[in-house]
Amino acid sequence: MKKFYKIGEISKLYNISSDILRYYEKIGLITPDMRGENGYRYYSQKQIWKLNNIRNLRNLGVSLDMITNFLNDRSMEKTKTVINFQLTKINEQLKKLLSLKEELEEKKKNIEYFENFSQFETPIIKEIEDRYVLYKEGNFKEEEEIDFELKKLKRLNFEDNDFIFTESEIGATIKLENWENKNYFDYNSTFIITTDKTEHIIPKGTYLTFTFKGSYENVIDHYENLKNFISSNNLTVTGDIIEIYHIEIHITDNIQEYITEIQIPVIIS
Repeated sequence: MKKFYKIGEISKLYNISSDILRYYEKIGLITPDMRGENGYRYYSQKQIWKLNNIRNLRNLGVSLDMITNFLNDRSMEKTKTVINFQLTKINEQLKKLLSLKEELEEKKKNIEYFENFSQFETPIIKEIEDRYVLYKEGNFKEEEEIDFELKKLKRLNFEDNDFIFTESEIGATIKLENWENKNYFDYNSTFIITTDKTEHIIPKGTYLTFTFKGSYENVIDHYENLKNFISSNNLTVTGDIIEIYHIEIHITDNIQEYITEIQIPVIIS
């Protein structure tokens, strides 16, 4: 005996609203096999087969017009065209997933690195290579302002994804003259470090670095101590001060877990 399903049963089975099913009927994608005396629509296995195809094709981004054309007049050639389209879309999704996988693995390594980091609040001079960045100039004083600009910067990339956004190293800069005048909370730019080549680069060079954990409230003391270290070690600051937020609000709600690295470009006098 042929099995028929009510529209409500189909709706639950495929998690598709009854309104969408009625719309599919309106544009000719599916047609009820029969209507009961009570006006209920009844669908057969044939319509379920169509819904399987519609759902799979829609999930891959196939337009309703293309699906209608395919289902209404199927042929081997059309099936090959649809298969090729699906393969292209699947390969695109695989590429994105592999990229996300790499970013997640890199973020995990970064978190584990700082879990085992032992040189907090220790001035270290090191060489750092060029870094490509998405960059935005401005005048920022609050964490929320920096975060908002970082969010807009991420939109410049091919994809806006909040989770991927957390995988990139982020930071801000303080103009040298502001830093010298103790205006430590006057930021002149914010940035996201990226593996993609961009027009903006944080140049390679010698940097005095200082990494601290926890609240940002002690940054004034840290900067004053760094100035004393610079003076005592015959260093000359050659550019704007950089702050990298390795572990921050996108990763943890626990302020004591925050990790910030100060990077000051210097030369040895």
